[in-house]
Amino acid sequence: MKVLLLFIVISLFCKSQAQEGKQLYIKHGCNACHSPFERKTGPSFKEIAQRYGSSKAAIEKVAKLIIKPKPSNWPGFAYMPPYNIPYEEALKLAEYVLIHSQKEKPSKTSVDDNLESDHF
Repeated sequence: MKVLLLFIVISLFCKSQAQEGKQLYIKHGCNACHSPFERKTGPSFKEIAQRYGSSKAAIEKVAKLIIKPKPSNWPGFAYMPPYNIPYEEALKLAEYVLIHSQKEKPSKTSVDDNLESDHF
């Protein structure tokens, strides 16, 4: 019983962390240039996660890069401006980018949406 209760508490905590990270992703306008699974003006979170991994050190590194980006890390993409956000928020956002966003289902591409709207 104690193990089940602990599992439930941990699950709720993780879900809460994921939601908080996603809210920061929207709040700070990251969705204008990034998507969990598709390239936009910036690399997808899937590409970022593949490059950095999901360790605590990776989360800390990406958090620092959110605050002070290095454009040379992603040549060929638009310049990402520095974000003057608290480090704690950057950590939550980085955790969302590297871990939680990858657990979401990929959305349909705009091509699929256009095809569906053309059906009678």
